Amino acid sequence: MTADQIKALEKALEDIKAAGGASAEKIKAMESELATAKAAAAEQEKKQKEQEARIEKAETELKKVQRLVALRGTPGVRRRGLVTEECARAIAGSVILHCARSGSLEAFITNSANRDAMLTEARNIFGIEARALTTTEIPLPTSFSGELRELVADFGVLRGQMFPYPLTGGTSRPPRFGTRPAFASIAMSGAFTEKKPTFEFASLESHKIGGYVLMPRELEEQSVVNMGQFLARYGAVEFARAEDTWGFLADGTATYESVSGVCKVAETGSKIVTLGATKTSPSDATLQNFRALRRLVNSTARKAGKYYLNHTWETRLREFNTEADPFIFMYRPDGSATLDGHEIVWVEVLQEYTEAAAAATYFAVFGDLQWWWFGERGSPRVDQSEHVAFLNDQLAVRFMEEIDFDYQSLEAAAVLKTSAAA
Repeated sequence: MTADQIKALEKALEDIKAAGGASAEKIKAMESELATAKAAAAEQEKKQKEQEARIEKAETELKKVQRLVALRGTPGVRRRGLVTEECARAIAGSVILHCARSGSLEAFITNSANRDAMLTEARNIFGIEARALTTTEIPLPTSFSGELRELVADFGVLRGQMFPYPLTGGTSRPPRFGTRPAFASIAMSGAFTEKKPTFEFASLESHKIGGYVLMPRELEEQSVVNMGQFLARYGAVEFARAEDTWGFLADGTATYESVSGVCKVAETGSKIVTLGATKTSPSDATLQNFRALRRLVNSTARKAGKYYLNHTWETRLREFNTEADPFIFMYRPDGSATLDGHEIVWVEVLQEYTEAAAAATYFAVFGDLQWWWFGERGSPRVDQSEHVAFLNDQLAVRFMEEIDFDYQSLEAAAVLKTSAAA
């Protein structure tokens, strides 16, 4: 019975009582019918409200799932030098939620309107309801680690040049080439002679590299996306610089936790060209010195080999061109530079071109670094803490990764070095 029918029945019952023309039994029966109808209507209304509540809850959960799927799916296209907008929102959102949980958000975003807007957006990013946050509701900063690795490769060199190897616990020992077997012709129906290649094993173990940045009070002037891009780019640039420094220049000392990079391994393996006595300046290097590097690597590495130099060498390399051979150094249409047809990779951490003395300094590498292992444990991490800079009431965002390097073949790279003494 509908609500309108119940009202009509109530009115009819009141009219009958007022007229006094019906027996007590008939009135009692109508009252019973009315009570039953009201109970049925109440039950129906209750079920309808429960159904509406379930639908509303399902819609809320669906929206949360849609946000999380969009967040993890990264439908946006990543531009070189940037992460996607979704990744930037995730990084910034985790920082804002951490500030809110620790009670320090007001110190960083003093404008209440901006603070409420950014907190609401951070909650929406991770599907968190607008109520007091707990530690378990702060999402772990593990999403988009792949994008952060790609961004590091944009700013650095070795992550994109070396062969990746996943590290687990303890020491990993990937294979390393030793003496290679020499294949030869075999006569018809002749016996195959046994070939025994020798293998050694590299040694890779995780070494922590990282640092932290203090978030400024100008936080409120940035949008969530801009803040996330700032943090991602900052971390990627510093990761790239650290990786390239260790990978090229680690000298096996305690400074680098006994890790030896490309230059040190090449020198130890006699894959090195050292400028003549008294030639302590990088400007003393000649074209023949650069060409001599190619004779020190094996044919496989020579075919795909590249020169690795600091970008300040560009003007000096142009001087190697002559009227008879104007294409010794040149740029390709895609913007990459070449020396004698071999691609040049500009490396920030290698010695800059200078006419001043820089004794016993590595300044150029030639080879194919795909024959080097780039070991990495897990993914780059981004964590937050309000305790590091407690005295200054600042929030620290920490970046950390665990990596290592080792060679697959000693003949993969050669290095050019200035003389040790004048």
